[in-house]
Parts: sequence; structure tokens; C-alpha cells
Amino acid sequence: MRRRGFLALVAGMMAAAGCGSTSGSAGAAVDRLSVVAPVSRGQSWEAVPRTLAAVLTRSRLARTVQVVDRPSGAGSAATDGLGPLRGPFVREGRVLVAGMSLVAGAEIAGSVPLVNATTPLARLVGDWASLVVPDDSRLRSFDDFAAELRRDPAALSVGGRLEGGSDHVLYGMIGKCLGVDARLLDYAGYLTAADAVEALHLGRVAALLGSVRSFRAGIAAGRLRPLVVSSGERVDGVDAPTLLELDVRLEYSDWCGLLGSARMAEEDRDAALALCDGIDADPAWRARCAANGWSRVYLGGDGFRQWLSTETARTREVLRDLGLLKSSDTTCWGGCVGRY
Repeated sequence: MRRRGFLALVAGMMAAAGCGSTSGSAGAAVDRLSVVAPVSRGQSWEAVPRTLAAVLTRSRLARTVQVVDRPSGAGSAATDGLGPLRGPFVREGRVLVAGMSLVAGAEIAGSVPLVNATTPLARLVGDWASLVVPDDSRLRSFDDFAAELRRDPAALSVGGRLEGGSDHVLYGMIGKCLGVDARLLDYAGYLTAADAVEALHLGRVAALLGSVRSFRAGIAAGRLRPLVVSSGERVDGVDAPTLLELDVRLEYSDWCGLLGSARMAEEDRDAALALCDGIDADPAWRARCAANGWSRVYLGGDGFRQWLSTETARTREVLRDLGLLKSSDTTCWGGCVGRY
């Protein structure tokens, strides 16, 4: 499937998949690289840090790579793991594996926004989401789901990964696009996608939001029925329309990328960006992405910084709508839905 726009809400949808350099000029190999991993076992993007470590050493983009686990890191607790560079990046570099959940975590914690507390380097991969129900659910289509949500938002419990993460934010976006007060939405967060699926089959929630790849086995076995996907185009192997097809002007994906220490010298930033270019162009990395079901959505340097700034602002707005931040200045109630 052709991967186009990455996240779009209301106007200004962004065609992201083709952005950035993929020429793969890696420059000089990094002597010692630390990959800071602020994710816990079973959570989104858990496999990325060690996959990067294996690819970097195998492809000689770095001579030695150490994965530094910081599973409880959020906001400044995660960025503290970067620390200032103690020498040139090519001698001893440090990068932070980050995604939407870390952006949201910084906002909820009241920390400096991630885009300002670090040097954004590159967005590497993305993950489309799906809304699924048990095969015997009374909700036969997204139309049914939307009608029930608008009739009584609090009566429809939806599960996903941890509160304030990408699934929760997407649910807030969907509710907003349907003209629903996001503060009334009933969302149950679970530590892992497997925990959320178990809760669905036990009847604790009526539907789940999560990554398409985490639901594929259940969909193929007929235990889960997808109602909609968050991608701009239909996902191969998943018989469900996109939100855009249903006149809900929303396209959304979780993402994972790399951040560097704040206030990097120009030569250090150039070396780090060359490393990111080399990762995306590397055949071994591309093969691992395909095997893991990760969509390559590379965007590096200033383009990524600008995108992350916009992403942060959109995420902050939804978190306010959900009541997870102190105040709300949302003005677009129902402005991104044309059908319901």
C-alpha cells in the first residue's frame, strides 16, 4: 500500500511518507553510541531500540552500541537520559527513541515540550491504527459505533493502550470529529495490546483502538472485526474502510523516531543526521521494518522538527479536550465531520 500523509486533523493534511532524505550517506561511523529506550516490555515500539542496535553494528554505522533502558521515563525523566554530549557525537553519541506517547507524557507531566527539550533528528517508522470489536458485537459498522457514541458517549467503553497514549489521543480525535465532548468519553487504558484484547473478549470494553499489526492475528482468525482504519488508504489484508472514506477527515498514525541532546553543536547535529539517513537507507533496517510490520515514514532534520512542533500542538489540544491538561482552548467542535 502506498504510504502517504501521516497525521491530519481538520485542514492541512500532510503528505509525510515521501519526505526527508533517503540517500543514506552515513558519514563517519560513530565509535560508541548509546540508544536511550524509555519504553517498557510489551509497549509500543519496544523492539525498536534493540533492532536499531543490531542494524547499526551489523552495517558498521556504529562500532559499538549500548541500549540504555529507562522504562519509567516520561517528560524530563526521559530527556535526562540523553544528557549533554561529553565529546564529539562521532566519538560518543547518544540518541533517544521517542514517539507520540513520549510527546503526550511530557505535556501531561507539565515538562518542557519534547521538541524544545531535545534536538529532533528523524522520524523513522509509523503504525496505523484500527478500531475493532468482537465478531459477535452489536456494532456492525463504524456508522453504528458513531451513532451510539453521539447518543451517549459515556455509555460506550473503548479500550486501548495506556491512558494519554496514542490510542487514547486517537479516540479523542475521533470523538471531536464526531462532535462529541471528549471529556465524556469512557476510555480504559491497558499496559499492553494483549491485555486490551483480553479485556475486550471478557466484555469489559465494547471496542478497542490499537495498531493494525497487533490485531492482524485476531482479525485473520475471525475473533476480531475491524470497523475502520486510521490510514489515508485501505490497509492490505484488513477489510475495513478508512475514516476519510466515511467523511471523517482524520488520518492518524503512531510514530517512532530519534531525538538528540539539546543544543547540539552544528557538527554534532550533522553527524547525527547522517547516521539517521544511513539507518533509513540501510537494507537490513528496511528488511526489519517489513518483518515487523512497521511503515517507513522517514523525515529528518528541520522537516522533522517542524512536523514535531505541529504534532505536539495537535496532541496538546486533544489532551486538553480529554481533560488530561489543566485548560482547554478547543474551538473545533464537530468541524471535521461531514457525514453524521
